Amino acid sequence: MRLHIPKNTFYTYPDITVYCGDPELTDTHFDTATNPTVVIAILSPSTRNYDAGQKFMLYKEIPTLKDYILVHSEKIFVQHNIRNADSSWLQYDYKSIDDVFSIASIDVTLHLQTIYESVSF
Repeated sequence: MRLHIPKNTFYTYPDITVYCGDPELTDTHFDTATNPTVVIAILSPSTRNYDAGQKFMLYKEIPTLKDYILVHSEKIFVQHNIRNADSSWLQYDYKSIDDVFSIASIDVTLHLQTIYESVSF
């Protein structure tokens, strides 16, 4: 599903998007929404800097977004960005295959061992 950010007119196709409740759709094709709760990006060498930098700045304009998670594809590394009540963001980094983290906004716990299962570096 395509994601649109009306405040900055940005359109994108996130790797994984989680919506709490019904997606707020922007068109009659029902393929563009504006209200994600969680966005997860799988980083490649060519997109890593853009996803972590400029794209994250654009995503911050989404009022419903609570979590932005970056999963590196070339090493064990997950960056979890969490929006605070005052709209500031906290960043947590996970670098060990034994690390576990929670996405409180959707009540999910993820294990890096599961995320990177069957991945060879």
